[in-house]
Amino acid sequence: MSELDHEAIRSALRRSEKLIAADLSDFSFDDEPLDSAQFEDCDAASTRFVGGELATSHWTRSRFNQCEFANVNLAGARFEDCRFFDGDSAKGCTFRFCDLRGTTFRNCDLMLATFNVCELWDVTFSGCRMSGATFEKPGFAFRSTRQTKSKKPVRLAGTFETCKMDNVVLRDADLSSLRIIDCDLSGAELQGTSLVNASLRGSNLTNAALRLADLSGADLRGADLSGFDLQDIQSFSGMQISASQQHHLLRSLGIDVFADED
Repeated sequence: MSELDHEAIRSALRRSEKLIAADLSDFSFDDEPLDSAQFEDCDAASTRFVGGELATSHWTRSRFNQCEFANVNLAGARFEDCRFFDGDSAKGCTFRFCDLRGTTFRNCDLMLATFNVCELWDVTFSGCRMSGATFEKPGFAFRSTRQTKSKKPVRLAGTFETCKMDNVVLRDADLSSLRIIDCDLSGAELQGTSLVNASLRGSNLTNAALRLADLSGADLRGADLSGFDLQDIQSFSGMQISASQQHHLLRSLGIDVFADED
């Protein structure tokens, strides 16, 4: 893309025009104040999203090919029917130190995406393909910079709903109070995670690695717990399950359950 094309895109964005079917390849969003910008059917290949201001921006049916988002403010942004995975190279996009508070990803392909030290409280992933995605030191709880009496973070729990999250990597993460509803977490790496008071209702946890996870107060009603072993769990006080799940869980402790005799 020529510098002339770049300037035409910048001019359109400064006029708050919606970009439709624009080629954003090799374009640089460095330090651009583009709050509430709108993009539809756009293509971005090797595009630089570094230090930009894209809060409350709206992206529809756009494709991101091997893009890196670094130190970008995407708070309140909406991504709908977008693709962040390149099938030819089998690579996903990377989000590093990004502000994703209140961001919505709906029906997006985030396969093999990496979220590295991102602010994610109140984020929503709905109907997304996230197989093999990696979350490194995610911030799912808001911590105020102001001096307060309580050191506990304020929780505005995020939501994962009907997402394909098989083999996702979320080791040693604080996922307390998150809503992970009707998701496929088969084979997920959840070792050492805190799922205190989280809801995993209806999710598939088949062969998920949960060694030393804390499931205190977690809601697992209706979840598929095949391969689930209570002996691997650090704590499960107050954990909620359905009556049909108790036989499987007790067997993991070596306890056989029989029907009451008349």
